[in-house]
Amino acid sequence: MRWSCIWPGYRTLNEIREYNHGMPTTQLIWLNAGFAATLLLTARLTRQLFRAFKRRKKGYGTVFDSATGKPVQLAMLSLRDLHGQIVRTAVADNIGRYRLLAPRGEYYLNVGKPGYTFPSKRVTKDKNRSVYENILPSPHIQIQDYGVMTKNIPLDPANGAAPAWWKGWSLGKHAQQALSLTISLAALAFAYWMRDIFTWSIFVLYAFFMLRRLFSLKPPEPPFGTVMDAETKKPLADVVVRILETRFNKLLETQVTLSKGRYAFIVNRGSFMIMAKKPGYRTVVLKFPKIKSDGFLLAKNIKLKKGKSAES
Repeated sequence: MRWSCIWPGYRTLNEIREYNHGMPTTQLIWLNAGFAATLLLTARLTRQLFRAFKRRKKGYGTVFDSATGKPVQLAMLSLRDLHGQIVRTAVADNIGRYRLLAPRGEYYLNVGKPGYTFPSKRVTKDKNRSVYENILPSPHIQIQDYGVMTKNIPLDPANGAAPAWWKGWSLGKHAQQALSLTISLAALAFAYWMRDIFTWSIFVLYAFFMLRRLFSLKPPEPPFGTVMDAETKKPLADVVVRILETRFNKLLETQVTLSKGRYAFIVNRGSFMIMAKKPGYRTVVLKFPKIKSDGFLLAKNIKLKKGKSAES
């Protein structure tokens, strides 16, 4: 069967063999296999960059091994005020993700995990080597407004020894970006040169996968909600935002917005209600009847309309 009858301009293996000075069919098959393997390796080497962005997009911070770049699971994070009192705690999940929320103020973060030390000395010396952005440089933290902390936290192996090269070697962020672009252009040129259905099929699958990955890299949503005026769309300060557990009608937390109108709550599974109230505006109530996961971020934008509250 001649593929050129179906797709004009594309060659069968026999035609490619003639086109390439009598190259054996077996060699052509191995050439396509090597082409596919190169594209798979490129996708694998650039996966870490995509994962790091995806976590940030979803409003998470990541605890990771500074030597290998791999996430560190079940690390314990505790946020202490200047008097040494614990304000908030969190535990990284099985892929290193965490969410930590605290009121405005100055704090010190402690991260504990057997076999690791914090703060990292390795990453702070060579930030460009890591695929992670927004890295926490020191334990000292100043929180300016309500919102979820999404800093990526590197931990150094406690023994201080460099890992084996096949474990510790990884490409930096810029190297992964350059590799992805270079290989994609080279693959397009190779497919055009070969002009057979097999090579083009491999390239089309690779291009579809990379484009799907690229289009998913949208700017991350902010890890906070904003209370604003419904008409002017400007943030509102001094709005009292409360969250209640609706099953027992229990008040869980109260926040008062600052000049940027921000607020955020982290909840576990259950049903909740958020109430936003400010003098001169109508009270807004948001209901969340079924939260199915722990550590869930409740931070929706709220628009308040001027008028008397129903409660007043």
